[in-house]
Amino acid sequence: MGIKPLVSVISPCFNGESFVGRMLDSILAQTHANIEMICVNDGSTDGTESVIKSYSDRFAAKGMTLKYLYQDNQGQAAAVNNGLKHVTGEYLCWIDCDDFLTPDSAELRLAILENNSELGVCSSDLFIVGESDVTKVQKLNSENCGHLNFQRNQFVLTIAGLSSVECHAHMVRMSCFDKINPSREISRCREGQNYQMLLPLYYHFPRGYIDKPLGYYVVRGDSHYHSKRTREREIERQMNLLNMLKETLVRLGLPDAEIRKLANISFFTREIRRLSVNAD
Repeated sequence: MGIKPLVSVISPCFNGESFVGRMLDSILAQTHANIEMICVNDGSTDGTESVIKSYSDRFAAKGMTLKYLYQDNQGQAAAVNNGLKHVTGEYLCWIDCDDFLTPDSAELRLAILENNSELGVCSSDLFIVGESDVTKVQKLNSENCGHLNFQRNQFVLTIAGLSSVECHAHMVRMSCFDKINPSREISRCREGQNYQMLLPLYYHFPRGYIDKPLGYYVVRGDSHYHSKRTREREIERQMNLLNMLKETLVRLGLPDAEIRKLANISFFTREIRRLSVNAD
């Protein structure tokens, strides 16, 4: 049998001392063992570095590679950028350090991509759990998008906020990623790094989908995404996302009229959902 493909996994880590070990344990438990783990410490002020480095021998014993990178705090997009420069695998996943994977996550996604050469991305469902009890499933991520999960073309759906962008729901083919982003560089804005990773791939390549949860999305009240925001802060965040979207579409070479149309789709669909949630 030939050597199984190398899967690289990037994890931006910030003050994850209490949970980064859980994520690393889930990587060590993967049934596909040819993995390169790249942890990027984004200027943590706690014991994140010590926890990550304590796993070196365990990764080596499993025949896996553990790479540790440090940067001053710049945000998740900058951390992903840093990690991308060190990727040597044929396939790539990325995961926040407070989330974790099921043991068959890499194996099942990899099988889809290996057997369907036209696909640039393979995505899956996720369990959504709370930090207080990660064994208690609150809901499935697939409930957010329903039958739209099975559409092979996810480009416009993603722009409209009707596609899962949680980072560890995806595995991408690096030959496709490098074809459209040879510099391996995304914008360093502090919002929307998952959109920047996925949108160019969805514009050029179809996506495969596995109707099975292959990871756990942990809802933490103090996380960046779930922290409570004032109305002013929420508007600022939405404008940052809109600017990120426009920048990403410009890099795709789309004409101005098409960019304006897609930006309007993004803004209005998100605003309708926000008003709907507030009405409830």
